[in-house]
Amino acid sequence: MKKQLVLLFLLSICMLSYSQTKNFIKKPCTDEIAQKADGRWMKTTDLGSTNSKECIDRLDAIHELILKIYPEPKGVDAVWHRSEGVSYFGSKRKYFKDNNGYLTFDYMNTPHFLQFSYTAGFFRYQCEYGKTHSLIPGYPGETGTWLNIIANKNIGETGVDDDWTINGLPVMTKATVQYKEDGYELYYSEPGSRIRGALVYRKGGVLPYITITKKQYLDYCIVYHSKIWNETIRNFEQMPVRSAEEQEKEKNTKLLRLQKQFANDPKQLKANTDYYLSGYKTDQQIRDEKVNEAKKVREDILKKFRDETEKSKNEGKLNDPAMIKVMYNAEPVFETNPEGSLLLITENPDYIRKDLPKYVPQLFEINLVWDEWKPQANFAKIFQEKFPTDKLQAMIDK
Repeated sequence: MKKQLVLLFLLSICMLSYSQTKNFIKKPCTDEIAQKADGRWMKTTDLGSTNSKECIDRLDAIHELILKIYPEPKGVDAVWHRSEGVSYFGSKRKYFKDNNGYLTFDYMNTPHFLQFSYTAGFFRYQCEYGKTHSLIPGYPGETGTWLNIIANKNIGETGVDDDWTINGLPVMTKATVQYKEDGYELYYSEPGSRIRGALVYRKGGVLPYITITKKQYLDYCIVYHSKIWNETIRNFEQMPVRSAEEQEKEKNTKLLRLQKQFANDPKQLKANTDYYLSGYKTDQQIRDEKVNEAKKVREDILKKFRDETEKSKNEGKLNDPAMIKVMYNAEPVFETNPEGSLLLITENPDYIRKDLPKYVPQLFEINLVWDEWKPQANFAKIFQEKFPTDKLQAMIDK
């Protein structure tokens, strides 16, 4: 019996040793080997404090959809977790400046539903090419390949220190739509980027966002630039100036210094004196020039937007959606090519169904970004080709 126990113990040691070394290779590691390595699906700690069972069930269902199209990771470790928190979709904002003069805001209302999300990162296997030439598992490590599927999220982005609101709703930018069907939008990506995004929403009803018209944008551009340049002009007008006597004394001191410096060289004295006097300006002159220059810049900028308003009016396009590259400062003002452009919107609070429990998803945003490493790019390809967006859409309001 004792002999049998010893044999069983030795066998267990052999099995443990095998299980610990099976992921290592006896021959030198190569990129090809790393790309074909068997990866792992791994669960990490969830984020958030709401711990809604209903939200967890929905996120687990999303995970099952991912597993069906990508059950066995190759060349990567697939690491996922759930998150839950407050949703601010459709919330109004009241902007003000804090004690340090920085722009901030309070929410005037928040929706009753939760924001919850599924996040998966894909960490590449690689080789240690220094000493051991062994295969290094993907996780823990760093990655730029992520999938996020988020329920009840804000669908636009506000600019830094931008307090433009319409009916209390912040004006946002969102990616333009490359492909659209009832309840689903696929966004354009920036040219050359490895990013894809989509919005999934309720079929047959109102959109979750309202587009900003060209007229609304042009009108606010005039307000925006008038405010900035009026403040700039006011600051210049309030620049302190010294007394005429103090400035004259400073000028004479400088001239006297030149006379002493070039006392033995009349030609250099005249050249340096003429140069100094040609560029000499009183504080009043400097202030007036800055004021006048700022006024000219203001008028040139406002003219651009007034001219664009007239042009769009003549073309019958003032009520068209505003599509831009850069807020307030783009040249030209509007874009005609949607690829790489931004659409101006406000979120639509009327989209929200208030009769539904807070854990019910009312819209989803899908965000996918990936690295060039072949296995990571392969997952991105599989997801875009095979993920059943219709089943995600079917979860809305359920």
